[in-house]
Amino acid sequence: LDLRAFGPFRGVALDLAAAPAVHVIYGPNEAGKSTALRAITGLFYGIPHLSPDAHSHRPEDLRIAGRLANAAAATLTIVRRKGRLRTLLDEAGAPLPESALIPYLGGIGEEVFRAAFGLNHETLRLGAQALLEGRGHLGESLFGAGLGGTGIVEVLASLRKEADELLATEGYFSP
Repeated sequence: LDLRAFGPFRGVALDLAAAPAVHVIYGPNEAGKSTALRAITGLFYGIPHLSPDAHSHRPEDLRIAGRLANAAAATLTIVRRKGRLRTLLDEAGAPLPESALIPYLGGIGEEVFRAAFGLNHETLRLGAQALLEGRGHLGESLFGAGLGGTGIVEVLASLRKEADELLATEGYFSP
């Protein structure tokens, strides 16, 4: 991951090239952990229009780069710039289609990526809250924690209620 111009960083690289592994980025407050997480997410899915990472660089100058590898040992070097259109670039600066990332992201969309791989203080807090509110439904609580604290118990109850109402209005009965 190459933070060419992102957040307070210019020309800072993180080596995440180890064999498939879980990478833990830790450090003191204000060291750049959250910035690195936003950079990875921005590299894969685009830099948000209202990015908090344009404070040291002009928004149009924000750049993140990275070299991706997939299970088939194919590699792709990309650069992501902040903008609205054609923000994914190859090494030479030519636009790439977003579909070029498909073989490297394993079908994982941004929401799932953030929930499953982008743990931060807020998602850990929400996950702990979901576990505490699960009242013994450990599997459901863990699933909810993985989705950023969404209470799966409440979602299931709501779906059951809606199904019962639908069945009642259609003249069917609920088992």
